[in-house]
Amino acid sequence: MRGCKLNIGIISLAIAMTLSACAENAAVSEPSIGESAAAAQNSTEALSSINYDYFEADSPISDVVNHPAFEDYGRLIFPANPGYYGGNTLGELSLTWYTGINTDTTVEITNYMKNHAEAGDTIFYDIYTDEEKEADPAKEDTGLFYFRGEPGAPFAIINAGGGFAYVGAMHDSFPHALELSKMGYNAFALIYRPGAQTACEDLAAAISFIFKNADALQVSTDDYSLWGGSAGARMAANLGSYGTAAYGGDDLPKPAAVILQNESPV
Repeated sequence: MRGCKLNIGIISLAIAMTLSACAENAAVSEPSIGESAAAAQNSTEALSSINYDYFEADSPISDVVNHPAFEDYGRLIFPANPGYYGGNTLGELSLTWYTGINTDTTVEITNYMKNHAEAGDTIFYDIYTDEEKEADPAKEDTGLFYFRGEPGAPFAIINAGGGFAYVGAMHDSFPHALELSKMGYNAFALIYRPGAQTACEDLAAAISFIFKNADALQVSTDDYSLWGGSAGARMAANLGSYGTAAYGGDDLPKPAAVILQNESPV
């Protein structure tokens, strides 16, 4: 790998570039970004005036989903299909097929999102246009949550597991993305459509989106990496092996590393 390298000592991992490919292709078009680089640079000052302790373990999950700072994407912080999670509060949160959910981490992530959103940072990006979502309403439940690192640092996309039935981001991709951002890397957690094929298409669309908008996002496209656990590991390995064009994305360089996660880092 060239340039800046990922420090991945925080978790146990293996690098792989195998597993079966997804089948059909999907068209990717270029969405627009509504955030300027200047707004991102001013966010540190804005954060100093915000209450960092808003959400707590006994905060209702519904308060997070419906918080005005999150606009219409608050529903995607937890699984889009509520049948895959349970509990009324952040401390009671349960996710299908996951155990050992760390309440302190859940609280930290939700407050991180709220603080940055209220500071004027864009923390969620659509990867499909309105026209594409109108043609395929399932694409409404997709997008990238952005955990900012150092401007100009490489980016990573983390893909949560969930058996290709749902996206277990709160216990899987969000914690990894937050820890990577603390280390200076620009981390994106992908919310994708259920199904092996559509999930790979969404990952290809996400990579294409970041490459097209790298300057506005203030990320380097050199030495980018794909991360994933469970179903997310298959997605990362497939795109790492066969490239974005094989799944409907632009013809782009393959990632410098594909990192398969065994568990949440906290």
